[in-house]
Amino acid sequence: MNFLIDKNILYNTLNILSRAIPKRSTLPIINCAFFTQTNNKLNIRTTDLEISISIDCEIEGSETGSIAIPINKLLEITNAIPSGKIKMQVSDIGKVNIECEKGQYTIMGQPKNDFPTEQEINNGTTLTIKTKEIKNIINNTAYATSKDDLKPVLQGVLFKINEEGFISVATDGHRLVKFEKTNVETNNFNGTVVVPTKFLSLLNSLLEENENSSMIVGDNHIQIQIKNATITSRIIKENFPDYEGVIPKDNENTLIVDKNIFTEAVKRVSIFSNKASKQVALNISENNLIITTEDPENITSGKEEIECEYQGKPMTIGYNAAYLKEVLQHQETNEIKVLLKSPLNAGLFLPMQQEQHENKTTLLMPIRLND
Repeated sequence: MNFLIDKNILYNTLNILSRAIPKRSTLPIINCAFFTQTNNKLNIRTTDLEISISIDCEIEGSETGSIAIPINKLLEITNAIPSGKIKMQVSDIGKVNIECEKGQYTIMGQPKNDFPTEQEINNGTTLTIKTKEIKNIINNTAYATSKDDLKPVLQGVLFKINEEGFISVATDGHRLVKFEKTNVETNNFNGTVVVPTKFLSLLNSLLEENENSSMIVGDNHIQIQIKNATITSRIIKENFPDYEGVIPKDNENTLIVDKNIFTEAVKRVSIFSNKASKQVALNISENNLIITTEDPENITSGKEEIECEYQGKPMTIGYNAAYLKEVLQHQETNEIKVLLKSPLNAGLFLPMQQEQHENKTTLLMPIRLND
Protein backbone atom coordinates (compact mmCIF):
# COMPACT_ATOMS: atom_id res chain seq x y z
CA MET A 1 0.00 0.00 0.00
CA ASN A 2 1.22 3.46 -0.90
CA PHE A 3 -0.94 6.59 -1.16
CA LEU A 4 -1.25 10.34 -0.58
CA ILE A 5 -4.20 11.77 1.34
CA ASP A 6 -5.17 15.23 2.53
CA LYS A 7 -4.57 15.63 6.28
CA ASN A 8 -7.99 17.19 6.95
CA ILE A 9 -9.83 14.46 5.05
CA LEU A 10 -7.98 11.76 6.98
CA TYR A 11 -8.49 13.45 10.35
CA ASN A 12 -12.21 14.09 9.84
CA THR A 13 -12.71 10.52 8.63
CA LEU A 14 -10.84 8.99 11.57
CA ASN A 15 -12.74 11.21 13.99
CA ILE A 16 -16.06 9.76 12.78
CA LEU A 17 -14.72 6.21 12.64
CA SER A 18 -13.42 6.40 16.22
CA ARG A 19 -17.05 6.49 17.45
CA ALA A 20 -17.36 2.79 16.69
CA ILE A 21 -14.28 1.90 18.74
CA PRO A 22 -15.19 0.31 22.12
CA LYS A 23 -13.96 2.02 25.28
CA ARG A 24 -12.92 -1.33 26.73
CA SER A 25 -12.20 -4.51 24.81
CA THR A 26 -10.37 -7.79 25.31
CA LEU A 27 -9.84 -7.95 21.53
CA PRO A 28 -6.99 -5.55 20.59
CA ILE A 29 -7.66 -5.77 16.83
CA ILE A 30 -10.94 -3.83 17.12
CA ASN A 31 -8.99 -0.85 18.47
CA CYS A 32 -7.73 -0.55 14.89
CA ALA A 33 -9.08 1.05 11.73
CA PHE A 34 -9.05 -1.29 8.73
CA PHE A 35 -7.57 0.38 5.60
CA THR A 36 -8.28 -1.09 2.16
CA GLN A 37 -6.69 0.58 -0.88
CA THR A 38 -7.91 -0.16 -4.42
CA ASN A 39 -5.90 2.09 -6.76
CA ASN A 40 -7.02 5.67 -6.06
CA LYS A 41 -9.84 4.65 -3.70
CA LEU A 42 -9.43 4.11 0.03
CA ASN A 43 -11.99 2.51 2.34
CA ILE A 44 -11.53 2.74 6.09
CA ARG A 45 -13.68 0.68 8.46
CA THR A 46 -14.05 0.35 12.24
CA THR A 47 -16.26 -1.89 14.35
CA ASP A 48 -17.04 -2.86 17.94
CA LEU A 49 -18.63 -6.10 16.64
CA GLU A 50 -22.12 -4.59 17.10
CA ILE A 51 -21.79 -1.42 15.00
CA SER A 52 -19.48 -0.79 12.06
CA ILE A 53 -18.69 2.40 10.14
CA SER A 54 -17.23 2.28 6.65
CA ILE A 55 -16.08 5.44 4.83
CA ASP A 56 -14.67 5.90 1.32
CA CYS A 57 -11.95 8.52 0.74
CA GLU A 58 -10.33 10.03 -2.33
CA ILE A 59 -6.58 9.44 -2.45
CA GLU A 60 -3.67 9.58 -4.88
CA GLY A 61 -2.24 6.14 -5.50
CA SER A 62 -2.23 3.10 -7.77
CA GLU A 63 -1.61 0.13 -5.47
CA THR A 64 -3.90 -2.30 -3.69
CA GLY A 65 -3.72 -3.81 -0.24
CA SER A 66 -5.15 -3.92 3.29
CA ILE A 67 -3.84 -3.25 6.79
CA ALA A 68 -5.29 -2.67 10.29
CA ILE A 69 -3.78 0.38 12.04
CA PRO A 70 -4.27 1.34 15.73
CA ILE A 71 -6.68 4.26 15.43
CA ASN A 72 -5.96 6.26 18.59
CA LYS A 73 -2.27 6.77 17.82
CA LEU A 74 -3.03 7.50 14.16
CA LEU A 75 -5.75 9.97 15.09
CA GLU A 76 -3.43 11.73 17.52
CA ILE A 77 -0.59 12.21 15.05
CA THR A 78 -2.95 13.19 12.22
CA ASN A 79 -4.44 15.90 14.41
CA ALA A 80 -0.94 17.22 15.23
CA ILE A 81 0.32 17.25 11.63
CA PRO A 82 0.01 20.60 9.78
CA SER A 83 -2.47 20.89 6.89
CA GLY A 84 -1.26 19.41 3.63
CA LYS A 85 -0.67 16.02 2.08
CA ILE A 86 0.20 12.94 4.10
CA LYS A 87 2.00 10.01 2.51
CA MET A 88 1.31 6.58 3.96
CA GLN A 89 3.33 3.55 2.94
CA VAL A 90 2.97 0.01 4.29
CA SER A 91 5.94 -2.38 4.16
CA ASP A 92 5.78 -6.13 3.59
CA ILE A 93 5.99 -6.77 7.34
CA GLY A 94 3.14 -4.35 8.16
CA LYS A 95 5.14 -1.34 9.29
CA VAL A 96 3.25 1.87 8.42
CA ASN A 97 5.42 4.83 7.44
CA ILE A 98 3.75 8.24 7.72
CA GLU A 99 5.37 11.23 6.03
CA CYS A 100 4.40 14.88 5.95
CA GLU A 101 6.22 18.14 5.25
CA LYS A 102 7.53 18.32 8.81
CA GLY A 103 8.59 14.77 9.57
CA GLN A 104 8.41 11.00 9.32
CA TYR A 105 6.72 8.61 11.76
CA THR A 106 6.22 4.87 11.98
CA ILE A 107 3.56 2.70 13.55
CA MET A 108 3.11 -1.06 13.45
CA GLY A 109 0.01 -2.33 11.72
CA GLN A 110 -1.89 -5.56 12.41
CA PRO A 111 -2.51 -8.44 9.97
CA LYS A 112 -5.57 -7.92 7.78
CA ASN A 113 -6.88 -11.45 8.40
CA ASP A 114 -7.29 -10.74 12.11
CA PHE A 115 -9.80 -7.90 11.53
CA PRO A 116 -13.51 -8.86 11.71
CA THR A 117 -15.24 -9.40 8.37
CA GLU A 118 -17.83 -6.93 7.17
CA GLN A 119 -21.39 -7.42 8.43
CA GLU A 120 -23.81 -8.79 5.82
CA ILE A 121 -27.43 -7.76 5.35
CA ASN A 122 -29.60 -10.83 4.75
CA ASN A 123 -33.11 -10.50 3.26
CA GLY A 124 -32.84 -6.72 3.40
CA THR A 125 -35.79 -4.41 2.73
CA THR A 126 -35.09 -0.80 1.77
CA LEU A 127 -36.95 1.98 3.56
CA THR A 128 -36.55 5.57 2.36
CA ILE A 129 -37.33 8.12 5.04
CA LYS A 130 -36.63 11.82 5.47
CA THR A 131 -33.64 12.57 7.65
CA LYS A 132 -35.74 15.11 9.54
CA GLU A 133 -38.12 12.33 10.60
CA ILE A 134 -35.28 10.10 11.82
CA LYS A 135 -33.79 12.93 13.91
CA ASN A 136 -37.25 13.68 15.28
CA ILE A 137 -37.66 10.08 16.43
CA ILE A 138 -34.21 9.99 18.03
CA ASN A 139 -34.62 13.30 19.86
CA ASN A 140 -38.01 12.29 21.23
CA THR A 141 -37.22 8.74 22.35
CA ALA A 142 -33.55 7.79 22.74
CA TYR A 143 -33.08 9.54 26.09
CA ALA A 144 -35.56 7.15 27.73
CA THR A 145 -33.66 3.95 26.86
CA SER A 146 -31.90 1.94 29.55
CA LYS A 147 -28.19 2.13 30.43
CA ASP A 148 -28.32 -1.33 32.03
CA ASP A 149 -26.36 -3.97 30.10
CA LEU A 150 -28.46 -6.68 31.78
CA LYS A 151 -31.54 -5.44 29.89
CA PRO A 152 -30.34 -5.32 26.27
CA VAL A 153 -33.81 -5.00 24.72
CA LEU A 154 -34.36 -1.79 26.73
CA GLN A 155 -31.11 -0.37 25.30
CA GLY A 156 -32.87 0.16 21.98
CA VAL A 157 -35.83 1.96 20.45
CA LEU A 158 -38.72 -0.05 19.04
CA PHE A 159 -39.75 0.90 15.49
CA LYS A 160 -43.16 -0.35 14.39
CA ILE A 161 -43.67 0.65 10.75
CA ASN A 162 -46.57 0.15 8.36
CA GLU A 163 -48.22 1.95 5.45
CA GLU A 164 -49.85 4.49 7.80
CA GLY A 165 -46.59 5.67 9.37
CA PHE A 166 -44.59 4.56 12.36
CA ILE A 167 -44.64 4.17 16.12
CA SER A 168 -41.38 4.43 18.06
CA VAL A 169 -41.15 3.44 21.72
CA ALA A 170 -38.38 3.62 24.32
CA THR A 171 -38.39 2.67 28.00
CA ASP A 172 -36.00 1.94 30.85
CA GLY A 173 -38.65 0.59 33.21
CA HIS A 174 -39.00 3.94 35.04
CA ARG A 175 -40.25 6.02 32.12
CA LEU A 176 -41.64 5.31 28.67
CA VAL A 177 -42.03 7.40 25.53
CA LYS A 178 -44.40 6.49 22.71
CA PHE A 179 -44.04 8.66 19.62
CA GLU A 180 -46.44 8.20 16.71
CA LYS A 181 -46.11 9.77 13.27
CA THR A 182 -48.66 9.35 10.50
CA ASN A 183 -48.72 10.65 6.93
CA VAL A 184 -45.12 9.48 6.43
CA GLU A 185 -44.01 7.75 3.22
CA THR A 186 -42.66 4.34 4.23
CA ASN A 187 -42.52 2.57 0.83
CA ASN A 188 -45.27 0.19 2.04
CA PHE A 189 -42.74 -1.24 4.50
CA ASN A 190 -44.32 -3.39 7.21
CA GLY A 191 -42.30 -4.60 10.15
CA THR A 192 -41.07 -4.22 13.70
CA VAL A 193 -37.44 -3.79 14.70
CA VAL A 194 -35.56 -2.81 17.88
CA VAL A 195 -32.64 -0.51 17.02
CA PRO A 196 -29.74 0.02 19.49
CA THR A 197 -29.48 3.49 21.01
CA LYS A 198 -25.76 3.71 20.16
CA PHE A 199 -26.58 3.38 16.46
CA LEU A 200 -29.29 6.06 16.70
CA SER A 201 -27.04 8.47 18.60
CA LEU A 202 -24.35 8.03 15.96
CA LEU A 203 -26.85 8.74 13.20
CA ASN A 204 -28.14 11.83 14.97
CA SER A 205 -24.67 13.37 15.00
CA LEU A 206 -24.06 12.69 11.30
CA LEU A 207 -27.41 13.23 9.60
CA GLU A 208 -28.22 16.51 7.88
CA GLU A 209 -31.87 17.54 7.87
CA ASN A 210 -32.41 18.49 4.24
CA GLU A 211 -32.02 15.07 2.68
CA ASN A 212 -33.59 11.63 2.41
CA SER A 213 -31.97 8.57 3.92
CA SER A 214 -32.04 5.06 2.55
CA MET A 215 -32.22 2.49 5.31
CA ILE A 216 -31.94 -1.25 4.78
CA VAL A 217 -33.54 -3.52 7.39
CA GLY A 218 -32.43 -7.16 7.29
CA ASP A 219 -32.96 -10.26 9.42
CA ASN A 220 -30.23 -9.36 11.89
CA HIS A 221 -28.83 -5.98 10.83
CA ILE A 222 -29.87 -2.45 9.92
CA GLN A 223 -27.81 -0.24 7.61
CA ILE A 224 -27.93 3.38 6.49
CA GLN A 225 -25.93 5.26 3.85
CA ILE A 226 -24.90 8.85 4.62
CA LYS A 227 -22.95 10.40 1.73
CA ASN A 228 -19.66 8.44 1.59
CA ALA A 229 -20.27 6.61 4.89
CA THR A 230 -22.10 3.34 5.52
CA ILE A 231 -23.19 2.57 9.08
CA THR A 232 -24.33 -0.94 9.99
CA SER A 233 -25.64 -2.25 13.29
CA ARG A 234 -26.95 -5.45 14.75
CA ILE A 235 -30.65 -5.47 15.54
CA ILE A 236 -31.75 -6.36 19.08
CA LYS A 237 -33.64 -9.62 18.60
CA GLU A 238 -35.34 -9.91 22.00
CA ASN A 239 -39.07 -9.25 22.35
CA PHE A 240 -39.91 -5.69 23.35
CA PRO A 241 -42.18 -5.31 26.42
CA ASP A 242 -45.95 -4.80 26.02
CA TYR A 243 -45.89 -1.01 26.12
CA GLU A 244 -49.61 -0.53 25.50
CA GLY A 245 -50.42 -2.55 28.60
CA VAL A 246 -48.56 -0.15 30.93
CA ILE A 247 -49.92 3.15 29.56
CA PRO A 248 -52.82 4.11 31.86
CA LYS A 249 -56.18 4.96 30.28
CA ASP A 250 -58.00 6.30 33.36
CA ASN A 251 -55.82 9.14 34.71
CA GLU A 252 -58.49 11.79 35.32
CA ASN A 253 -56.67 14.38 37.46
CA THR A 254 -55.28 17.07 35.14
CA LEU A 255 -52.34 19.35 35.89
CA ILE A 256 -51.42 22.12 33.45
CA VAL A 257 -48.17 23.95 34.12
CA ASP A 258 -45.50 26.06 32.40
CA LYS A 259 -42.75 23.63 31.39
CA ASN A 260 -39.79 25.99 31.85
CA ILE A 261 -40.89 27.31 35.25
CA PHE A 262 -41.55 23.74 36.43
CA THR A 263 -38.20 22.45 35.13
CA GLU A 264 -36.14 25.24 36.70
CA ALA A 265 -37.90 24.81 40.06
CA VAL A 266 -37.22 21.06 40.05
CA LYS A 267 -33.56 21.73 39.19
CA ARG A 268 -33.11 24.08 42.15
CA VAL A 269 -35.00 22.02 44.70
CA SER A 270 -33.32 18.74 43.67
CA ILE A 271 -29.90 20.17 44.57
CA PHE A 272 -30.90 19.52 48.19
CA SER A 273 -32.28 16.01 47.62
CA ASN A 274 -30.68 12.77 48.73
CA LYS A 275 -27.97 11.90 46.18
CA ALA A 276 -29.03 8.24 46.04
CA SER A 277 -32.82 8.56 45.74
CA LYS A 278 -32.95 12.05 44.11
CA GLN A 279 -36.46 12.20 45.56
CA VAL A 280 -38.70 15.25 45.17
CA ALA A 281 -42.35 15.53 46.21
CA LEU A 282 -45.05 17.37 44.25
CA ASN A 283 -47.88 18.64 46.44
CA ILE A 284 -50.64 19.51 44.00
CA SER A 285 -53.81 21.41 44.72
CA GLU A 286 -55.99 23.87 42.83
CA ASN A 287 -53.79 26.56 41.17
CA ASN A 288 -50.85 25.60 43.38
CA LEU A 289 -47.87 23.25 42.97
CA ILE A 290 -45.36 22.93 45.82
CA ILE A 291 -42.09 21.11 45.07
CA THR A 292 -40.20 19.88 48.14
CA THR A 293 -37.29 17.66 49.10
CA GLU A 294 -35.52 16.72 52.31
CA ASP A 295 -32.32 14.83 53.06
CA PRO A 296 -32.15 14.09 56.81
CA GLU A 297 -28.67 12.54 56.49
CA ASN A 298 -27.14 15.82 55.33
CA ILE A 299 -29.69 18.08 57.05
CA THR A 300 -30.72 19.78 53.78
CA SER A 301 -34.13 20.66 52.36
CA GLY A 302 -35.64 22.64 49.51
CA LYS A 303 -39.06 24.03 48.71
CA GLU A 304 -40.54 26.07 45.87
CA GLU A 305 -44.09 27.06 45.02
CA ILE A 306 -45.32 27.72 41.48
CA GLU A 307 -48.67 28.47 39.86
CA CYS A 308 -50.57 25.85 37.91
CA GLU A 309 -54.02 24.79 36.79
CA TYR A 310 -55.28 21.62 38.43
CA GLN A 311 -58.54 19.74 38.21
CA GLY A 312 -58.83 16.78 40.54
CA LYS A 313 -58.29 15.59 44.09
CA PRO A 314 -55.36 17.20 45.97
CA MET A 315 -52.38 14.87 45.76
CA THR A 316 -48.78 14.47 46.90
CA ILE A 317 -46.69 12.36 44.53
CA GLY A 318 -42.97 11.59 44.50
CA TYR A 319 -40.59 11.37 41.54
CA ASN A 320 -36.92 10.80 40.88
CA ALA A 321 -35.81 14.37 40.10
CA ALA A 322 -33.32 13.30 37.41
CA TYR A 323 -35.98 11.38 35.49
CA LEU A 324 -38.53 14.16 35.99
CA LYS A 325 -36.15 16.83 34.64
CA GLU A 326 -35.35 14.79 31.54
CA VAL A 327 -39.02 14.14 30.82
CA LEU A 328 -39.81 17.85 31.18
CA GLN A 329 -36.86 18.95 29.03
CA HIS A 330 -38.02 16.70 26.19
CA GLN A 331 -41.49 18.22 26.03
CA GLU A 332 -41.63 20.60 23.08
CA THR A 333 -44.46 22.96 24.10
CA ASN A 334 -44.20 25.77 26.63
CA GLU A 335 -47.21 24.45 28.55
CA ILE A 336 -47.61 20.78 29.35
CA LYS A 337 -50.44 18.61 30.62
CA VAL A 338 -49.84 15.95 33.29
CA LEU A 339 -52.55 13.32 33.81
CA LEU A 340 -52.49 11.65 37.22
CA LYS A 341 -54.49 8.99 39.07
CA SER A 342 -52.83 8.45 42.46
CA PRO A 343 -49.42 8.70 44.18
CA LEU A 344 -48.80 5.04 43.27
CA ASN A 345 -49.75 5.15 39.58
CA ALA A 346 -47.76 6.32 36.56
CA GLY A 347 -48.27 9.89 35.40
CA LEU A 348 -48.70 10.82 31.74
CA PHE A 349 -46.89 13.89 30.39
CA LEU A 350 -48.39 15.37 27.20
CA PRO A 351 -47.70 18.48 25.11
CA MET A 352 -50.59 20.94 25.20
CA GLN A 353 -50.68 21.03 21.40
CA GLN A 354 -49.59 18.07 19.33
CA GLU A 355 -48.01 18.71 15.93
CA GLN A 356 -50.12 17.70 12.94
CA HIS A 357 -49.81 13.95 12.26
CA GLU A 358 -47.88 13.50 15.53
CA ASN A 359 -48.87 12.03 18.87
CA LYS A 360 -46.43 11.82 21.79
CA THR A 361 -47.10 10.25 25.17
CA THR A 362 -44.55 10.12 28.00
CA LEU A 363 -45.07 7.95 31.07
CA LEU A 364 -43.17 8.43 34.34
CA MET A 365 -43.38 6.05 37.30
CA PRO A 366 -43.61 7.65 40.76
CA ILE A 367 -41.47 6.65 43.73
CA ARG A 368 -42.76 5.95 47.22
CA LEU A 369 -42.23 8.95 49.46
CA ASN A 370 -40.36 8.62 52.75
CA ASP A 371 -42.59 8.96 55.77
